[in-house]
Order: sequence, then structure tokens, then C-alpha cells
Amino acid sequence: MGTIQKLLHMRPGQLLMIPEAIWLTGWYRFQILHCPFAKLSPKIGAFGQETPWDAEIPPAVMQVQRIVRAVARRMPWTCNCMVRALTKKKMLARRGISSTLYMGVALDHQGEMEAHAWLRCGNVYISGKTEMNHFTVTGTYGA
Repeated sequence: MGTIQKLLHMRPGQLLMIPEAIWLTGWYRFQILHCPFAKLSPKIGAFGQETPWDAEIPPAVMQVQRIVRAVARRMPWTCNCMVRALTKKKMLARRGISSTLYMGVALDHQGEMEAHAWLRCGNVYISGKTEMNHFTVTGTYGA
């Protein structure tokens, strides 16, 4: 199914998530590039906290996951793991859904440190799941 056909099959609430995701990916990309993390950190959530693993997963969680993934692929700016995780976390929070953002580090093949961010809602990882097992958790932000 093409992009236009997918849009035609979306509900109005889902369609409204598209401009929200575009705005938030751009906003968080700007924040990451131009603001110290110490300024952004308190807005992410409670540091060192996690949300419950047994929380219910409303349908909006998967809608946010799909829409942010689709939007992030099409933006002219880089939507790295942190941008995607922050965007999803904010969109879920706006819908009253709690989530935990994880940040981790690992050494790459050349011995250089690399970072990764991923997001969990209930017992479902909705961002960064594929790579998360290679990283050591350095921080959690629950809300």
C-alpha cells in the first residue's frame, strides 16, 4: 500500500499525530544540538525512576510507534535514537500514557564509546529495541 493510500485509511486522530511528530522530531533535534543535556534532562522525566512493567498498553502506543517511525524516516534532519525516543515519550505523555526512557553506552569495534536511547511502555519496547541489548544502562527516566 502506498503512502497516500495509508493516509486515506487513517482515522482523524491518527492523522493529527503526523504534524505533532514532525514538530517534535525537529524540536528535539534542535534541543540535542543546541542545549546542554542538563537543561533538557529535567523535562524528560524523573531520573532513576521506571514505570510499571505491568501497565496496560492502550492502542495509542502502537499508533505513536508507527507514526514516529514513518515520520522519522522522511525528515530532512537526523532522527537518531534519542530524537525518536524523546518524541514518542512526549507524544505518549500528552495522551496520559507513562513510559520509561533508557539511556546506555557501549564500546564499538574500534573501542570508541557510543550511546543509545530506547523507550518502554509497560512490557513493550517501542523504540530502540533492536540495539538495546548491546548497551549498559546509564540512566532511566520514568514518568
